[in-house]
Amino acid sequence: MRRGLDPKWMQAKYAGTCKRCGKAIKAGERMFYFPNARACYCSADGCGGKESRAFESAAFDEMNCVL
Repeated sequence: MRRGLDPKWMQAKYAGTCKRCGKAIKAGERMFYFPNARACYCSADGCGGKESRAFESAAFDEMNCVL
């Protein structure tokens, strides 16, 4: 189940900088975005992919946690 502040892949509306590697992200480029922290990660060099996989793994663990 996705929530409003969950991070997601999207097209950049504005220019920005990758939080992991510092690469410039131009408007219109694909990026992985954390709305709560306003942090963006580029799709090059695996920065966004690493963050995406980490989030999906944590979300999966949270949904399947059995006490």
